[in-house]
Amino acid sequence: MTLKDSYRIVIAAEIRAQKMYQALAKSFAKPETSNVFKELVVLEKLHEEKVWSAFAREFPGQAIELQEEPVKEMQGINLNDPQEVLEFAISKEEEAVELYKNMTEQTRKPEIKKQLLQFANEEEGHKAILLSEIQRLQGALQWFDPSELTGLMED
Repeated sequence: MTLKDSYRIVIAAEIRAQKMYQALAKSFAKPETSNVFKELVVLEKLHEEKVWSAFAREFPGQAIELQEEPVKEMQGINLNDPQEVLEFAISKEEEAVELYKNMTEQTRKPEIKKQLLQFANEEEGHKAILLSEIQRLQGALQWFDPSELTGLMED
């Protein structure tokens, strides 16, 4: 796979991620969950724009032909199970991290390598957002250190 192919794949993946998160934002009834997906749409759109910019610097005057693909990735996902949906989204973020890291090995331009690694880190941040949402849905987030309660409650 060439570096140009990698850019085409990444841009297409960013667009698919936007569409996926838009669909998820519409399908989740609770505003707090819907808002997480809306935030991710914005973040993925920013990535798409940055990747287009990096491509233009890497391949001045060249174009990428993107093929419009329907979002088939979510077939088989139980959209009524928020945890399953979030875990699927996390797997897509992990794939994006790996793709960006692989691209850094293909480019020789230090500024592009740095930006691609930044994209990988930002995708890790998206994953963290999704993991936090799973924890929130499970009621697992604690906003205090339980050890601070030692001695406050007597047996």
